Amino acid sequence: MAIFGNLFGQIFGDSAAELEAQGDYFAGVNNWRRATEEYRRALQRTSKTSVGYRRLAAKYDESRLRSFDALVEEIQSHIDVREFTYATEQISLARTLAENDGQREKLDECERRLRGTGRAAATATGGGHGAGSSAPPSDAARAEYEAPSARLDNAPSFARTVRPEPAPRLDVPARPAASVQREPNPDQTFQKVLARMPAAEIAKRSRLGMHYRDAVLAYSRGDATRAVELFQRSVEEHPDEMLVLYDLAAALAAAGRTREAQTVYLRIIERDPRDWQPYYEISQLQWLDGLRDRALATVEEGLDRHPRSGYLVAQWGVLLYKMGEPRRAIEKFYEALQLDSFDDAGLYHVIANLHLEMADEEKARRGYLKALELNPASVGTMLDYAEFLVERKADARAALAVLEAAFRTLRLHPGPKMHHAYRSYLSSRAHSMLGQREMALLAATRALEENDMAWLEDALESQRQAVLAV
Repeated sequence: MAIFGNLFGQIFGDSAAELEAQGDYFAGVNNWRRATEEYRRALQRTSKTSVGYRRLAAKYDESRLRSFDALVEEIQSHIDVREFTYATEQISLARTLAENDGQREKLDECERRLRGTGRAAATATGGGHGAGSSAPPSDAARAEYEAPSARLDNAPSFARTVRPEPAPRLDVPARPAASVQREPNPDQTFQKVLARMPAAEIAKRSRLGMHYRDAVLAYSRGDATRAVELFQRSVEEHPDEMLVLYDLAAALAAAGRTREAQTVYLRIIERDPRDWQPYYEISQLQWLDGLRDRALATVEEGLDRHPRSGYLVAQWGVLLYKMGEPRRAIEKFYEALQLDSFDDAGLYHVIANLHLEMADEEKARRGYLKALELNPASVGTMLDYAEFLVERKADARAALAVLEAAFRTLRLHPGPKMHHAYRSYLSSRAHSMLGQREMALLAATRALEENDMAWLEDALESQRQAVLAV
């Protein structure tokens, strides 16, 4: 998992932050259904006026869309391996979740493909299996069906700095050519799952064999129980490979077996006393289990052994904030930034938002600027800073300059539609402050056209009406 993805997910709110962190975790392994549920529960515990509500609502809407797309891909996989009955049931379920014409059209396409494939299968087998019944797939087909087609943003464990060389790759048995044409290829899917990792890390994991590959695929589709079983086999095959132990612990945690996951992290500590990360992971699990004091004690124990770990100091700050001590938390964040060249743009963004929450606007401004200095292409930081300039500083011209930079970045690297829509919304507000009614109306209209988030629509329409009323 991404360390600062977790930090940013935890920092705003208390129980809501825990649920958001859980949602981030499930989103990181492409289990969008679980992510949607966690974000929904987090939203119920978050005030609409809070700093983090906009970000959380955007995550919820994105996860709902991704959950539906993942379901459609799953239906397509069932059709590929001739599981027609189950595909029909899944289409019926998806119909109840479809929210727009585009999603309904995707399901119509699935049904057309299902009917066509079913007729072809019936013709080829003398009418033995049509869309209303399903033949048991071959072993190869069953193994291939376990491979999802969705892409995983983060691998089950993130790249370690020092690890032994892995064992040679276990070759995957060859399959008949017809099967390869009809069914998804697990090796190709495995490469997609790890696509955002560095090439060296992908190569290292590719050499760990079929059990490891299938464990990652099971983990990526949310089948934690199966992932645990397969990672345990991989550990037996590669007892000295630490990354497999990390992945086993992550799968155990996803399966709700947090005590066993902690035991695995303790094994890593015994084998490599130089590693600070197990303390971080154990504290996360203890906090989620409600053992707050013990989680803090674990971080402190880790710092006794690794006093220069910026990650552990930052985690200490997270726990202090969640315990209701924001000022002590900020002290720890600043302390983390002094350790081992721990200059992290995301942490400066967190610090800026916390200062804003405590009404220290000057320090918030410096935090946003430092975050942008370290990561000038962060559209999220630009939008938060522009919002700060509009709402807290009433500096419309400075806000427009920041929003222009965000526009250029989005043009080069298109982001979520919410980024485009909110940029246009803030631009409309800034133009309104300057009395530029035509530009304000144009930006508000553009925001409504770009928006695909239901929660944002009222605010955008309200801004358009405000401009029209002038």
